[in-house]
Amino acid sequence: MVPLTIIWTFAQRWRFPDLLPSRYTMRFWEYEWEGMTSVISQSLTIAIISASIALILAIVGHEYRNKYRLQVPGYVIAIPMLLPQLSILFGLQVATLILNDNAYLFWVCWSHVFFAFPFVYLSLDGPWRGFNDQLTKASMSLGKSPLYTWFHVKLPLLLPAVVFAWAIGISVSLAQYLPTLVLGAGRIATITTEAVALSSGFDRRVTAIYALFQALLPLFFFTIAVLVNRLHTRYRRIKFKGLLVNDALARKPRHP
Repeated sequence: MVPLTIIWTFAQRWRFPDLLPSRYTMRFWEYEWEGMTSVISQSLTIAIISASIALILAIVGHEYRNKYRLQVPGYVIAIPMLLPQLSILFGLQVATLILNDNAYLFWVCWSHVFFAFPFVYLSLDGPWRGFNDQLTKASMSLGKSPLYTWFHVKLPLLLPAVVFAWAIGISVSLAQYLPTLVLGAGRIATITTEAVALSSGFDRRVTAIYALFQALLPLFFFTIAVLVNRLHTRYRRIKFKGLLVNDALARKPRHP
């Protein structure tokens, strides 16, 4: 679908029996680019803020569970994933009317956090359960503080999972249509709301441009997550080999 969408963005004339367009043009990109940059920047701002807050809340929830052995049941966390969005958005909209109905950007970010948090939390569930707590205990037994241990022992080992969870939260936020439309009252424009609005009968070339960015933005962040994972794995291998070499040199007998 992505190659076909790319072709549509440059097509000027594409008749039915033809496999490819007979004419190409950059006119639609020139017309839409100026207005689309502001929409993309606003979408990325909301997505990064929402995913970061959801990631912090998910990490705090997992750390609280590991420390106190208490957690919210999984089906409660999964409620935003299972129930229809309209039934949940009605309650959220009533809350916005009671508190402050003019902070549209704030309520849109809050709704995105609400729907992205279950995905981020569940994506971190496996790595957090599989982490060996003996490593943190060994670090703290050497006199290191819990904060130092978390940032220098636990976080480096779980960094790929954290980055992937962050990318998942961003992709979920970028895909939100009803929360943005309802709580934003039509004043907050994102790449998804514009793509859905244009798909109802506007020029399909312009629709293809917005649909292309709707697909490429999540792909960009998942690509970052994959690159971070590979660089992290390579760094750990180099560091581990360096430790082995140093250890072998330290054990090598030295004769006068």
